[in-house]
Amino acid sequence: MQTIRKNLYMSQKSSKLEADEQRLVEYLNSFDGKTSFPRRTCCNSSRSLYCKECCRLLVPDDVLPDPISLRREVKDTGGNNEITHDTTADNKPRPLKLPFNLHIVLDDRRCSATGLHAVALLNSGEENHKSADDLGSVTLIDVANGDDIPNYDYNSIDPIEQSETAFLLFPSPGESVPIDSVAHQMETLVVLDCKWTKSSLCRKNANLMKLRKVHLSNTYNTHYWRWHNAGDGCVSTIEAIYYAAMEVSEQKYQQLLSLEDQCTFTLQDHLADQSNLMHLLWLFGHQRAATFQAANRDGKPAPGSAEAKELARALRKQSGEYAWRSERNKEIGKILKEECRRMKELGLKKKH
Repeated sequence: MQTIRKNLYMSQKSSKLEADEQRLVEYLNSFDGKTSFPRRTCCNSSRSLYCKECCRLLVPDDVLPDPISLRREVKDTGGNNEITHDTTADNKPRPLKLPFNLHIVLDDRRCSATGLHAVALLNSGEENHKSADDLGSVTLIDVANGDDIPNYDYNSIDPIEQSETAFLLFPSPGESVPIDSVAHQMETLVVLDCKWTKSSLCRKNANLMKLRKVHLSNTYNTHYWRWHNAGDGCVSTIEAIYYAAMEVSEQKYQQLLSLEDQCTFTLQDHLADQSNLMHLLWLFGHQRAATFQAANRDGKPAPGSAEAKELARALRKQSGEYAWRSERNKEIGKILKEECRRMKELGLKKKH
């Protein structure tokens, strides 16, 4: 009987994953790449969608999905943030809410860091949209800018004791555990926004080393447009945040169900909250669609397709790797240009 129940559960879980993935594909395909937003000046540069320096959204409020708008829309009530809409009434939209506090440790170029999407979408102004006893805040920790990685041993006397509620999303064979196995105790998820080749930060920073590592419980195919050779199951940072939120919210809902009469959170609420999580990929969807449209306009294969991947491999294998080195030099040039601009901006700030 136990085996039958387990098989039934696995079958239902597989069906749900397929349905969730199909909805995500439909959501991403709903971006046609033809929607254009006017470029705006922010942090001394002309930008579209959002500013990669201060993470300010640069699109009109009325084009944002309702769950994003509801999260960001607050009124000043003597220092307390309060949503102005009634989200408890039937058929009313609910604000997008993460099932954990999210700490994004930036260890990559800002132009490549998709984790910034979560910061731009979910934070409004300088204050996080949260209450003192609520989960769902988003914090950006920019290592290159000198931000310190917090000590997550909140009440620990032993300096090497691991935090019981904070976890690091960092797949490591033999070390990390499936995220759904610890979802019930998770309050903070720390995510490294780093390259496909991963970061050495978690092996060098004492505060990160003390965190228990987790990995996504399921394997997903990325919808990211950048080519990589890191193998199947590697997703972008914002995709990893989305999938982690989906898996944790599912497990926390199952835990609430076990409370029976004490649970006031309905299945409708849960499904609405999970559906809202797709909007974490709103900026991602716009950028992805624009990239696909540009490739089509230039007569190139769709980014991420088998043809595009083969083209990238062939480019890398050309004699002397000249073409690959040329593309690599362009990337290095972009990095140096961005660093020069940031140094110039820091110099201007110091003068003022």
